[in-house]
Amino acid sequence: MDYIKIKGLSKDEVKGLVKEWLKLYPHSFNPEVNFWFYETLDNQVVVGLHDDLSTLAVSLLVIYLNSAKEQNEESKEVDVAAFVTVNDNEILLKQNYGRRAKIYARGLEGDETSVILLLENNYCVEYRFKGHAKQIKNSGLVFEEPEISVPDEKEEIIVGDVIPKTKIEESLSPEASPLKKLMWYGICGVVGLAIGFLLVHLVFKGV
Repeated sequence: MDYIKIKGLSKDEVKGLVKEWLKLYPHSFNPEVNFWFYETLDNQVVVGLHDDLSTLAVSLLVIYLNSAKEQNEESKEVDVAAFVTVNDNEILLKQNYGRRAKIYARGLEGDETSVILLLENNYCVEYRFKGHAKQIKNSGLVFEEPEISVPDEKEEIIVGDVIPKTKIEESLSPEASPLKKLMWYGICGVVGLAIGFLLVHLVFKGV
């Protein structure tokens, strides 16, 4: 199971941030993609992730959730970490398929941000959303994944309920720009989906 665990934010705050993030990519999601949410006994929030989300997409969501640190008026410590099974080669090489990975944000100078990906064999890389991921040798980091128990009752949001269907219809209409069409058709494959995410991220960051 792929999921993100967040400390320092309420379930409603996390749901709001995920909805905001979805709206940044209105032409990159299948309307049926869903996310589910529940709060643990120690007041942490778990976000269940759909299988369609690639490693790159999850990394971008981690970055967005981590940005809540700057928006948090109470200055609470916010800790965000994703745990996924690698099933694409957008950041990591194919030889890492099937391995569990922990993904978390790492701040850099200025507006730059990167993510750290720590695999279950303690192989560690840093990715800055351009170029290739770089191995961090002798990081001293040890992969640990918390045990979670998913309750029967949990809250869910579906992309089609967040992004109006007219957005999707517009992206497929004859008048739609080729870029919008390309980004929407890309959801049929994991690689295409991630390209959509990367294009929006690069434009948003001004790279």
